[in-house]
Order: sequence, then C-alpha cells, then structure tokens
Amino acid sequence: MPRFVDSRVYRMPSGVFRHVILVGRFAVKIPRLRNVLSGLRCNRWEREMWRTWRPIFGWENLCPIKFADPLGVFVVMPRALQPVTFEDVVAATPDYYPEITSEFKPEDFGRVGNRVLALDYGLPDADMVVQRRAYYIRKTSDGR
Repeated sequence: MPRFVDSRVYRMPSGVFRHVILVGRFAVKIPRLRNVLSGLRCNRWEREMWRTWRPIFGWENLCPIKFADPLGVFVVMPRALQPVTFEDVVAATPDYYPEITSEFKPEDFGRVGNRVLALDYGLPDADMVVQRRAYYIRKTSDGR
C-alpha cells in the first residue's frame, strides 16, 4: 500500500546549518541542533540582509522574508519551486554592487511566482558577518 505525504507540511532535506520545513505556502528555516549557533547566525544575517541592506542597495533577487525573530530561531519565507537551472540563476542575477552573500549555485535559488530568487543568503561564521557588515557600511553613500 503506497504511503502519501501530506503536501501541506513537509520537511526538506537539511542543510549544514538549518532545517527547512515547508508549511503550505511558506518555508520555515530553523537551526539544526548540532550547528545551532551557526544556524541562528544564518537566520539573523538573512533578517539583517532583508531589513537593512536590501533597501539600501536595491537587491531584487532576494527571497522576501515574511517574518523573522530577532534571535534567529526562525525565518519565514514564501515557498519556492525547485530545481532551477544554472542558466535561470545567471539570467536572474544582475551584476549587483555590492554583491549579495548568496552562493551562485542553483540549489540556493528557487522560483517564487515568475521570478528566480536567492533562497539562502545567510552567513554562518561570526567573522564573516562582521567583515560583510563592515563592507556594506563602507559602500553606503552616507557612511552609516
């Protein structure tokens, strides 16, 4: 007898730092227990990228964050369709300056509506976050 998976709640394969749980139209990212500090940091950095740096630099290919707590326990994004091809990623990624923190690989992108967006733009390492934040501050026109 075949077993059916409820299409409303489905946990995707885990990344190194976070689990992604699909719930209806949403994807919820939570830290993996074995890498909890890095997972929390990834979630906090995605929140900072979306709320602080995206409006300044005009990045349009980041998957929107619908809700994220300040501690990094979870990030909620729209559910994206995958896979996308490398050609889809190239076509959807203009030459942003400064560049976003997403890796340039198809598994980190997905289709939301008719757009291909970066789904994973978190940084797991504290030094990486400090360096990237300083870089973005230097690139802002008002120097904040």
